[in-house]
Amino acid sequence: MDRDMTLFNSYDRAGLDREYDNRAKVANSAEVSARWEAASADVRKQFSADLDQPYGDHPRQCVDVFPAGKRDGPVLIFIHGGYWHMRDKSIAHFLAPTFIAADINFVSVGYRLCPEVTVADIADDIRAAIAWVKDNISRFGGNPGRLYLAGHSAGGHLSALMGGPAGVPAGTLKGICSVSGLHDLEPIRLCYLNDVLSLSEKDAAALSPIRLVREATDAGMRLPPHLLTVGSLEGPEYLRQRDELAGALREKRQPVECIDLPDRDHFTALEAFGDPHHPLCLAMLRLILAPSF
Repeated sequence: MDRDMTLFNSYDRAGLDREYDNRAKVANSAEVSARWEAASADVRKQFSADLDQPYGDHPRQCVDVFPAGKRDGPVLIFIHGGYWHMRDKSIAHFLAPTFIAADINFVSVGYRLCPEVTVADIADDIRAAIAWVKDNISRFGGNPGRLYLAGHSAGGHLSALMGGPAGVPAGTLKGICSVSGLHDLEPIRLCYLNDVLSLSEKDAAALSPIRLVREATDAGMRLPPHLLTVGSLEGPEYLRQRDELAGALREKRQPVECIDLPDRDHFTALEAFGDPHHPLCLAMLRLILAPSF
């Protein structure tokens, strides 16, 4: 492939690589990740949790449940990022205290990673994890009729996918939030990430929430409310990904709210989600506790 050839919109391969290489774009990304890991370790020491609850046979097919301690409360299921091939569920534990304080049960989902499996296999893992939560969360004090889903980066993609026309059964999720999510996988297929992901053109189309919403033909489709956000420093492709999904949802008359994150990059965007004083976190709390859609 000619690396100088235009591949997607106005981007050649090098341009796409730059747009989607978040660790290169954010000089202190390793420091931020270390901060998440340390904060998550502290949360595991300070809060009661039921860790590694299996929903499948693979060691990564587990969820961590942080009960809020109040019976029949809502449940926030969170999907970590890592471009479908890195990280694990433990890195998101630092988000739990904000939601526990609001009597919201917090569940962090693990899943298998590429290249051991495909992105489609990962989507199946998330479906299975959500089904497990629906069937079992009452044992931990959660209400299976009040499930909400959120995720960051690749987890944002998986959240939007599950909340879309090809996701979990209608009515399962009461709302979703995609933080810095990837909603169009075609540029992902054409950049350096595909060296690990091995997406085909058909795969990218079948797994892209923007395309799935645009092509939905069910006139009576009722998707859960979507909360979509991206940091202003993330670059034009991430902004396009958010805005095109929002536009597709509005065109289909589905409920969607966009939150802008001034001066936030791909990593600090997630910290806004867990900050109880930030407009993004407050919007998520409203969606769960006082839905207006």
